[in-house]
Amino acid sequence: MIARIATFLVAGVAVYPVLATIFWLYCLLGGHNIMEMIYGNAAAFVLTVAAAFEFAWLRPSGSD
Repeated sequence: MIARIATFLVAGVAVYPVLATIFWLYCLLGGHNIMEMIYGNAAAFVLTVAAAFEFAWLRPSGSD
């Protein structure tokens, strides 16, 4: 259980900068307005939690 929580935390810390950079570049190059930037920021948080949860959930159970 502790290993899954650690995997969740490590995956979240690793995935967030990547997603935030992708959304930032897309908004910057796409010329989006402030509201779309807010949606992109929220999407980065939501997708980070979803990815971290998936990494923790799909972790092999034999290693716990």
